[in-house]
Amino acid sequence: MDRELRDLSKSRAKARGWKSVANVVYWTSGPIFFSFVPSAGVKTGSFHCSVRFKWLDLDRVLWRVLDMEANEKAPFSLHANGAFVLTGQGIFSCAEQDHDWLPGVLADRLDRAMDTASIRAGEIAGAVTSLETYLALLEEEHESFMRRHPKAIINIWKERLLASLLVGDTAQAADIARSRIAAHDHGGFTSGGKSFFELARDLCEASGMPAPHGH
Repeated sequence: MDRELRDLSKSRAKARGWKSVANVVYWTSGPIFFSFVPSAGVKTGSFHCSVRFKWLDLDRVLWRVLDMEANEKAPFSLHANGAFVLTGQGIFSCAEQDHDWLPGVLADRLDRAMDTASIRAGEIAGAVTSLETYLALLEEEHESFMRRHPKAIINIWKERLLASLLVGDTAQAADIARSRIAAHDHGGFTSGGKSFFELARDLCEASGMPAPHGH
């Protein structure tokens, strides 16, 4: 079924003007990158999917922080399934059980999920007109997620820091980095034995901004 789902995802994505790599369907709308990931279980009769969005240029800033700028020469699909990219903020998910996988059922369920994903992505793309509105929407979607999943241990400080670097505000980026280091937050990435936030702090300080007293 995995292969059937991949083949269906690829053909459905192509029909919509989207692309796919492995089990991930992806597309862009202006500066926003969207990804759609479906999965299905034979024994359980389950179907799951998720849709996420991110400001595409933040991946490139992330690579700068991690000293992986060579990734910019990699295939564009790296933004969808790379190990060192932002996963993005979830905006839609589905979870169903007890499907009888008769011929055509998987294709029908995938089509319906992609229809909803397209509508939800269109709403996001229409609401995001700048980096500032992206960050505001990211905050809103994150708060909504945390209300539904209060025990989740996730935050959007990484995106806030990267956005600060993108607009050249190294002072704010450094402040975020230091506060997250103090909170023992590694930011989800490590490189060369240092956490994301440690690397971001070092990058800011290397840019000529003086370190605070005590550093």
